[in-house]
Amino acid sequence: MAEVSNENHFGNWSIPNLQKINVQELYTRQRQSLRSWFEFFNTSKFKTPLNIGTATRRLLANVEYFQTNYFIVIIILSIYCVITTPSLLFVLLAMGAGSYLVTIKNREKQLAFMGHQIPLPQQYAAVMALCIPLLIIVGAGSAIFWILGASVFVIALHAVFHQTPNQDAFGLQMQEMASSSDYIIEVRIDVLKALKIFGITATALTAVGLSAYYIHQRRQNSRRVILQDEVKHVLEPFELSDEQLRRVMANLNTQMTNGLKSNDSENNDLAMFPTFVNFRPNGQESGEYLVVDLGGSNFRVSHVTIEGRNRLRLKNKIFLIPHSLLLGEGEKLFDYIAECLQRFIDDNSLATHKPADYKFDLAFTFSFPCTQTSLSQATLVSWTKGFSCTGVVGNDVVLLLQNAIDRRQTLKVQVVALVNDTVGTLMACSSIYRDCRVGVILGTGTNACYFENLDNIPKCTGEWNQSTKQMVINTEWGALGKHGCLDFIRTKIDRELDESSLTPNEQVFEKMISALYLGEIVRLIIIDLVQSSILFPGRMQKAPSRACDYNIFLSLRGSFYAKHVADIECDTTEDLSVTASILTSIGIHDPTYDDCYIIREVCKTVSLRAAKLAAAVIAVVVNRVNMPSVTVGVDGTLFRHHVRFRKNLIRTMSRLVPRTHRLVLSEDGSSKGSALVAAVNRHTQETLTST
Repeated sequence: MAEVSNENHFGNWSIPNLQKINVQELYTRQRQSLRSWFEFFNTSKFKTPLNIGTATRRLLANVEYFQTNYFIVIIILSIYCVITTPSLLFVLLAMGAGSYLVTIKNREKQLAFMGHQIPLPQQYAAVMALCIPLLIIVGAGSAIFWILGASVFVIALHAVFHQTPNQDAFGLQMQEMASSSDYIIEVRIDVLKALKIFGITATALTAVGLSAYYIHQRRQNSRRVILQDEVKHVLEPFELSDEQLRRVMANLNTQMTNGLKSNDSENNDLAMFPTFVNFRPNGQESGEYLVVDLGGSNFRVSHVTIEGRNRLRLKNKIFLIPHSLLLGEGEKLFDYIAECLQRFIDDNSLATHKPADYKFDLAFTFSFPCTQTSLSQATLVSWTKGFSCTGVVGNDVVLLLQNAIDRRQTLKVQVVALVNDTVGTLMACSSIYRDCRVGVILGTGTNACYFENLDNIPKCTGEWNQSTKQMVINTEWGALGKHGCLDFIRTKIDRELDESSLTPNEQVFEKMISALYLGEIVRLIIIDLVQSSILFPGRMQKAPSRACDYNIFLSLRGSFYAKHVADIECDTTEDLSVTASILTSIGIHDPTYDDCYIIREVCKTVSLRAAKLAAAVIAVVVNRVNMPSVTVGVDGTLFRHHVRFRKNLIRTMSRLVPRTHRLVLSEDGSSKGSALVAAVNRHTQETLTST
């Protein structure tokens, strides 16, 4: 095997000598120093260095010994980088073509500028200078860093682990010395060499890190999709300015004031129902209560034990409501609720050891529009959320439930309060935060309640505690826009969704921000983009076997959910794989990166609009409370699970609300809060009786 050459080829490459070396001589020298590739790649010579001293000597010796081989490796890596970057290759070819043209022109006549002849090297330099901006644009910087990093890493790795003949002998000698216990080996490492290896290692790591960063940035930039004008045109109406939000706020404030004056539903958007809840928990409440929470296709029965100082223990069970009961006779619905209530009490042995005449107090959480005349009297105004039971609208729902309970003679329960879910949220948070005056639901539907001064409620009649000066008002703000006050921000998509819904021209505001409708808004936008051949262009024609799946998605109302919107909006994967997976799961196969990118932008835009509108209406209520600091209790899937929605909501509120405020998540508000309403009512009645 060839010996390690002691001749330092680089030592003769001084600046004066370089001027004397022609290309042929340089090529000859480097060709002579080229080592056998068999020797270069001989795996038997790759061994782990015994210590840092060995590694240092190997590195310095091999860099000199294999200098030409390493130079070829750098050239190969450079060629690979250029080939895999077409834009960079194009610019380099343009640079070469420019230099070739300069050479041809100078054969005819040397270029002159203002009477001065320009040497050929300077002309080449000018061509390269003109190409520098193009090189920067196409990512030449990242390519250079990649070449440097990869070259240093590969060369250093090879040089440290490859042994040369002299190093073999040295390594054998070290092993023999190490096997003898009579010798103590002390390896002295030259300080300068140690600094060199440290510097080379640091440079290699830095170059690799920078090259990885630049390559990542370049790939990210190459993946950015420039939204077409048609997409911008569709999404632009969903982008709301602060000026538009303040106009929404002004309209809501006007509608709230009008709703507090009278029950004129012909002219007022908001019902502004008095709830006859006057007090907040003070920590002295106690006892055990049952809660029935009815607000959707299932309902929950809870047993809440309040042990004082707002320490609560909770048991609950969810019961599914058969679809036939949602559309059948109201009496059968309430009989079914009473049956499930009896089953819950028996399964948990709640009546065990109770006196024979003992009756449970029950709070009825009823999330439908009702007109109340007292805490335990409420007339249903209209069904929503898919209910249409007969014999209920216009009747007292508390009485209907109580009658169903009384028909089961073994069921000893007294309905003492009807509570809206927003009121439950408010009371649950109010027991923890003393400045909580607002409760908000941001979920399948949306609504809010707040403490209002009785002087501002001229329409309020009925039975309530005259010693208080405030009452909780259920705004039913989902109906905002019924008479056109939101038309200036409604889009053609909003109108299309409203017209195809079960309740046209009802719950206009709710249809713009609630979880029940966000996915449908996105689906309608996607349909618009598909029909314009912006999304999935030609896909159905190219894959007729999959056209059926596309048609199902495009035609099936409600096939795109709010959870899809949340997951797609939060998709930060480099290839948008989360978005692609969701689209595939709903029947859109093989979406391109551009398709996924555009749909993510649609989800972001729709979600941001919803968050801004939610912030605007919450800001109005917070300002009406008129306290230096206000806590808002919030419940619902949008606020609880949709991370981007919550962040955008909080960010927008910080611009719209001048006073100190905070949004807190309510835990089991509909159960704990409703039980607290019943407990506060009992404590208040006992106090009045004792005085």
